[in-house]
Amino acid sequence: MTMKDPGERVGYLIWQLSQAYVQRMDQALRPLKLTQAQFSALVRLSRDGALSSAELARRCGITAQSMGTALRDLVERGLVERRAHPTHGKIVEMSVTAAGVELALRAEAAVEPCEQEALEPFAPDEREQVRAHLRRMLGALNPQALGPVGDC
Repeated sequence: MTMKDPGERVGYLIWQLSQAYVQRMDQALRPLKLTQAQFSALVRLSRDGALSSAELARRCGITAQSMGTALRDLVERGLVERRAHPTHGKIVEMSVTAAGVELALRAEAAVEPCEQEALEPFAPDEREQVRAHLRRMLGALNPQALGPVGDC
């Protein structure tokens, strides 16, 4: 039996791509003192509105524990607030503050060159196809990461 070339396995390619992209995003976010989990949380809360920590973790594709760590720092920095859910008293929702929205916008601008670099090999008309295929794959593996129905 011969082993398959790793470069022919989708999982291997995704993992390698993810590792390269993560390094570039970490460098872009470092001056803003944000981790990728914090960046994802700020963007999701800015787009989707108040969410429980557990739902936010699902949408960001990370564990609840990792999200808790990310949110702790964001709350301390005044970028996110904890509030009681308006109708479910036991649920605590996370809401982004105005300062959090402003930082999310700055962070999006900081990571934009990462996306441009990743899409550079593709013609302009192919880039949306790449995004669509990636969303389909993500939808198959973690549909909650795509946000509310109709979000993408």
